[in-house]
Amino acid sequence: ALPIWKLPEGGSKTRYQCNVAAIRTLRVLEQEGRPATAKEQEILAGYVGWGGLANAFNARNVTWKKEYKELKELLDEKEYNQARQSVTTSFYTPPEIIQGIYHGLRQFGFKKGKILEPAMGIGNFFHGLPQEMRESELYGVELDSISGRIAKYLHPSANIQVKGFESTEFSDNSFDIVIGNVPFGDFKVYDPRYKKKKLKIHDYFVTKSLDLLRPGGILAVITSKGTLDKKDNFMRKELAEQAQLLGAIRLPGKSFSKDANTDVT
Repeated sequence: ALPIWKLPEGGSKTRYQCNVAAIRTLRVLEQEGRPATAKEQEILAGYVGWGGLANAFNARNVTWKKEYKELKELLDEKEYNQARQSVTTSFYTPPEIIQGIYHGLRQFGFKKGKILEPAMGIGNFFHGLPQEMRESELYGVELDSISGRIAKYLHPSANIQVKGFESTEFSDNSFDIVIGNVPFGDFKVYDPRYKKKKLKIHDYFVTKSLDLLRPGGILAVITSKGTLDKKDNFMRKELAEQAQLLGAIRLPGKSFSKDANTDVT
């Protein structure tokens, strides 16, 4: 496998600085119109997104004054708004969890095929792909423009679309595996095909992903505990009608606190 990218160690300011270094590198690559060197890929891989970094967008926070100003100048309006909106949804998955999911797929006999990651960030799941699965065809989708563009430099052989999952046009029953960490939150996404179901974002990602999966394919994603715990069982019934549950693992509450600065079950 490729070397494990080192996620930034340290607090919010360190993570902020890694993000900025990655964005500056991305700008250089786009201006020069060339692939990234290994060293540049390493800097790009330090982009951890804005999950938990709300301070950087708060004009009134005195201790983040310098960073606030720097970010305003660094990003254009669309990038800035996307970044600010992502402080509650973009949390990066720790490598141990990614390895665990691939271990599960290996146990189910998966070797190679078409893999989709519908909310890929910069593609940490693609990076963690075990050696013996590397002949797979990789497809990724990412709404956030900076993350998606970085992903393209980190995974030049993957087919990556920088847009919302709801705007993609994949064929139903066309993927062997759908993998990743779906966005969770108390809001909905507009997709005409699913509008009657009024799905929260995590349930929407799971539902649409299942439609894209071929019979016998496997959906292996991290979702919020809401999917299994909510009192209304409509969503679970829907899933059970369409797919067979192979298993579920409840991660410890602290699983994401080191890398993503969030406590979520």
